[in-house]
Amino acid sequence: MEPEDLKICPYVPNHRMPASRLQYHLASCKKKNPKIAKKMANCKYNACHVVPIERLKEHEASCTDRTAVDDEPFNLPKFISPSLEPNERPSNAAHQILDPDIWNESEEGKTMNIIMNEGLSPL
Repeated sequence: MEPEDLKICPYVPNHRMPASRLQYHLASCKKKNPKIAKKMANCKYNACHVVPIERLKEHEASCTDRTAVDDEPFNLPKFISPSLEPNERPSNAAHQILDPDIWNESEEGKTMNIIMNEGLSPL
């Protein structure tokens, strides 16, 4: 088994830990060092990248975890359903949330719901 390369804590540079423990350590160390944590910020592309606030924009511009999709999400072509007219809205029936209290209602079983609501015995 190969040893993991050690990562350096951005809050306390004397702290070194395996990469597999970095995320846990960052959360713990941030709580223990609130004064230092106020001066630091997390990269929006990788939460394990913690840098001084004044260097955040520079880091995010050159972050290795940055993807082109995150930068330009609105340049995707709009998809229009071929079955709908431009001003036509889809049916609302597919988006209806059924009442969880009505567990036995169907076309032929509506009488069971009436019986249960009135407190009558089915037989």
